Amino acid sequence: MNLRNSLRPIWLLFIGINFLGLVFYKQLKTVGVNTDVFLAGHVFVFTLTIISFYLLNKGLNAKTTFNFMSSVYGSFLMKLVFGAAAVVGYVMYAGEEKNLPAVFANLFLYLFYTFLEMRGLLEISKKK
Repeated sequence: MNLRNSLRPIWLLFIGINFLGLVFYKQLKTVGVNTDVFLAGHVFVFTLTIISFYLLNKGLNAKTTFNFMSSVYGSFLMKLVFGAAAVVGYVMYAGEEKNLPAVFANLFLYLFYTFLEMRGLLEISKKK
């Protein structure tokens, strides 16, 4: 499986969630989800996932164990630090008007994106 096919589920999830977020914009607001925060967070999580995917794919092609481990840990730390900084920054910026349902929805999407990312990378590694 090539890189483009491995990324297809991630892209489809991104397009699908954005489409559903825009279609159900008002309905999400009525149940207490700030859709602007949700969609912005979704784009952020997607961006982290794509960058992480490319770092891990680079690690799969590494010639040494050190380079492989560097890409794995680099990917993990990047997602951890930038994700935590985004949540802390949002909570500090929003203050009392923070929207925890949108934050938790994005955390759930983070887990789902991570699952798709690992599945795609495992399919690539099986072909090698």
